[in-house]
Amino acid sequence: MAFDTIETSEFFEPIELYEFKRGVFSWFFTSADANVSFAGKTYLAQPISRGQIVSTQDIGKTTLKIKVSRRNIFAIQFIEASPTDIITLTITRIHASDQDPAVTFKGRVINVGFSENSATITCQPNQSSLRRPGLRRLYQTSCPHVLYGGPCGVLRLDFEVSATLTGVSGLVLTAPEFIHLGDGVFNADWFLGGFVEINNGGIISTRFITDHDNSGGTITLNLTLSNAVVGSIVTVLPGCDHAPATCNNKFSNIESYGGFPFIPQKNPQNGTSIF
Repeated sequence: MAFDTIETSEFFEPIELYEFKRGVFSWFFTSADANVSFAGKTYLAQPISRGQIVSTQDIGKTTLKIKVSRRNIFAIQFIEASPTDIITLTITRIHASDQDPAVTFKGRVINVGFSENSATITCQPNQSSLRRPGLRRLYQTSCPHVLYGGPCGVLRLDFEVSATLTGVSGLVLTAPEFIHLGDGVFNADWFLGGFVEINNGGIISTRFITDHDNSGGTITLNLTLSNAVVGSIVTVLPGCDHAPATCNNKFSNIESYGGFPFIPQKNPQNGTSIF
């Protein structure tokens, strides 16, 4: 029997299937009272509920909140910090009497919050990103390009450093590779403003570097790095303050600098001479 026929009938038994996907890993849950096999996958019966799926003109309010147990095997991995990589969610609705499916939601996870006994997973539908206005380039002194992005042109392979951790203490990581021995005035704070990555069995976690002690061989992160222990191998990349001197001296990339460093300090349109 077709999905719509059952859905509009007087008696129907809806079952929702939740598929979370992060990198090469997937988690499958269902709101049913027993495990459900569907399309070659087994969806585990879990305490799970969600809010109403709505569509509004306010992009910031177009979210879906899903509540699960605090010990849910998907949610518990974010108990230290919310996800920094892309995690997708697909909700499929079927019926107990027929497995003709209907996808009711496709989106991505943007936050995971915890209370005493539960976790709330906040998601945004895919179409919300299509409705966002595109970034506009401004007439500004600093460079608007994203470091290692297309317009910037700096290749991350030329600057990334593989480091083996010799110390992990909260937000502070220690490794001999953090003692930068290159030439130039940027030896100090070389990695400041950059980021560090760790690959946990196919899941890449990223953290922003808020401080770099070049002499001590340490970096400080904005959030703790999950599963980082002594002996872990991480990838570290230097940051950029988007100033012309940094672009030229640190990255030798001044030809691609996207800012306008010689903008007059006085507005030439306010009726007074700039000379």
